[in-house]
This record gives sequence, structure tokens and C-alpha cells, in this order.
Amino acid sequence: MRIQRTTVRLLIIATIILTPLLALRASTAVHAQAERPVLAFYYAWFDANTWALPLPDQPRSPYVSADPIAIENHVLLAQQAGIDALVLDWYGPQVENNQTETNFRILLEKAAIHGLKASLTVDIAGPFINTLDDLTNALLVVRDQHAPHAAFLRIEGKPVVFFWRQDLFSVDTWKLLRQQIDPEHTMLWIAEGIHPEALQVFDGLYLYSVAWSNDPAAVLTRWGNEVRQWAQTLTSRRYWVATVMPGYNDLATGRTDAFVQDRAEGDYYRATWAGAIQSNADWVVITSFNEWLEGTAIEPSQNYGDTFINLTRELGQQYRQMQPLPPPPTATPDEPTATPETTPEPTATPEPLPTATPEPTATMALTPTATLPPTATPIRLPTPTPRPPGAPTAAPQLIVTTGNNEAVPGASLETPSAGLSQRYTVEGAAAPKRMSPTIFAMFILAAGLIAVPLYRWWRTQKPPK
Repeated sequence: MRIQRTTVRLLIIATIILTPLLALRASTAVHAQAERPVLAFYYAWFDANTWALPLPDQPRSPYVSADPIAIENHVLLAQQAGIDALVLDWYGPQVENNQTETNFRILLEKAAIHGLKASLTVDIAGPFINTLDDLTNALLVVRDQHAPHAAFLRIEGKPVVFFWRQDLFSVDTWKLLRQQIDPEHTMLWIAEGIHPEALQVFDGLYLYSVAWSNDPAAVLTRWGNEVRQWAQTLTSRRYWVATVMPGYNDLATGRTDAFVQDRAEGDYYRATWAGAIQSNADWVVITSFNEWLEGTAIEPSQNYGDTFINLTRELGQQYRQMQPLPPPPTATPDEPTATPETTPEPTATPEPLPTATPEPTATMALTPTATLPPTATPIRLPTPTPRPPGAPTAAPQLIVTTGNNEAVPGASLETPSAGLSQRYTVEGAAAPKRMSPTIFAMFILAAGLIAVPLYRWWRTQKPPK
């Protein structure tokens, strides 16, 4: 009878211990899905020739994008800024003369080491995705090889994939592609631009740039409402991804429509974050972490130091808490021709860019783009940088297979002890593990409740002397 009582007591104690633990686990999962992620567009095609261009600013320390140490440093800087994931501009799975594939694999590995997430933008205007077959193969590689990686960005349990210039294919073509690649909508596809009819197929919409506007908050609020109206019409969830930008300066590209949006000591950046909050954005994406050719980088630089890394951390926290931002200085009204409702002029399908010649001394060629009306999102310059001869490649030519999660060869770097702050956790992220004082006290109490009856029972089993 005494043993039965002890068993019942143990069951009660186990229930007391497990109940708060299960509740804690459930609340953590709900909290993770409720986060408002902050993402940043990331570029990995720079080499030493890049820094010889007349850029508006340069990184504090020049680097080569193919250097794993440089990529790891960017991961740590993203964490310092409170960024949840870096979204790499990706030209497709071709490896030859295409740093974006090999460097994305390195980015995933470094992100996994440090608890960051990574995603990609399928760049349909790039040099290697020219046909429907090219695009289909690229999406299969994303689905079967990249998305299963532990560091690939997932929101609400679904891998997130961005797209650039998806308007080069019709909505009907995208419907067929979605039916072939992801018929159950197990992924989140995010389209770009001012063509909300893409929401018939895609799960969300973002504007790559709002820098053409002197009132970015109004632009973001209007487009947030547009996405929600489409979601209501389609009776299906659609994500509004608000773009925040520190400024813009693409004069180095030589484009005929190049322009400058002054950073105004951070006021323009604050205005875009205010728009993200006012538009009740589901996510925020920063344009950009390191687009040096267009002058949108927040990476530590020669002109601004850590200013925009620190501002990103501060403003990102306010966005997650949805705290109203201080009003920016009175903005100069937009030019009459910059009305966002104006239908943009048709843009010719870009010709495939020539394959870059892998010569270390080659100067990066700037590819001119067609002039767009002020309401259209400016196209960033897709300029791949060739790998120097003899540089290691991360993988051979890809073969589309199911569930293959191939790792980048080479030893991983030790985790730098830079003392950088931990990132704001996203679903599935590894957060610091700390035991609650309440749970610790309950463990102590439970240990006592178990030890005392066991000791008494042991005493009764001892033979009398």
C-alpha cells in the first residue's frame, strides 16, 4: 500500500512539473509565429574591381564576396542590427561564372552556425534565367535543395522565396508554374512591383524601392491597403512586405534615369520605417544591406560608420512593438509626374547579360537599363563578378534531385567572440536557453517531494538489527 501511495505521489509530481513546461513550449511557438520579421536584401557578387568604381560610399573594409570570412562577418553584422534574415539576390543554380549560387550555399552554412536565417530573391532579369525551362529548373532547385536547409528562412512554417521581375512572365504562366512546383502552397512566394494582380498567384507583395518618393510613408501605407484589398477580394491571406531604405544614389551606374535621394542624416530612413508601421506591415525588408552601386547599403561604411546598423536595431525594435515613430521633418511634395497610381510604361524584356569572363583583372561592366517612369520601381544593377582563376567553388554543377541538402565544402570558421547582440528570434531560430526561476524552484520542490518518501520507504525495507 505504501508503494502504491508513493507511485501516485510521483505521478502527481510529474504532472506538476510537466504542465508548466508544456505550457511554456506552446506559448513560445505562438510567440514565434507572431513576430514581425525584419529582413534585408543582400548582394554577393563584389570583388576588388568593385571598389575602384566611383561609388557614393564604400564599406569600411573592402572585401571579396566569395570570401567565407566576409560572408560570416556580414551575418554577425546582421545580428548586431537586429536583422532576422539576409535575402540574397540569386541568378539561379548555374555555378560557372555565377557567384550567387556558391555564395548562397556559404551564406546558409554561416547563418546556421550563428543562428541567423537566409533566403533568396529569384532574379529573373539576371543572365542565367532566360526561358521558362530555366525558371522551372531554378525553382525546383530552390524547393528541393535550398529550402530544406535548417537556416533557410521559414515564416509560419513555410520557406520564404522572393522574386524580382516576375512580370516578365504572365500571371497565367505563373499559375501553371505554381501548380507544377508548389501546388499545395507549402512555400511563401513574394512578388515585387506595382502589379498587384500577381497576388492571384503569389502570397505577398513588396516594392524594391520607394526612394523616388519624398513621402515614402504615404506610398507604403497606400500599397499596404492595396494588398489587403486584394486579400479580401481573393478571400485568402496575402502578406504586405514594407520596404525601408536609408536613401538612394545610383549615379555610379551611368543610367540615364539615375538620381539621388539624400539620407538626410537618417531622417529618410526613419520616414520609411514610419511608413512600415503606419501601413501595418506583416514584414519589413531593408533595401539594402550592401547594394553599394545604388547607394542603399546600411553595412558599416567609410562615410557613416555604424550609424545605420545602430539605427536599424533601434527602428526595428519600434516596428516589432508597433510604436509610433517621431514625425520626420516636413517632406518636400513629390513632383507631379511621380504619382504612384500612374500606369508604368511597358518595359522591354532585358536581353540576357553576357557570361562574365573569369579574369581577375577584368573591370566590372555596368549594364545600362531602360529608362523607367518615376512611378516604377528602379531596377538594381545585376552585375555578377567573375571568380578569379583557382578560387575554390562550393559545389559542382547542380543536378535537380529531391531533398538533397548539399553542404559547402571546407572547414567552418570558429564563432568569433565579437560580443555582438543576439538577433531577434524568428520561428525555428535557436534562442538562448535560460531556465525560468519558477521552473527551477519547482524542480527543487519536486526533488524534495520525491526524495523524502523514497528515503522513508528505504528505511522500512532495512532488516531490523
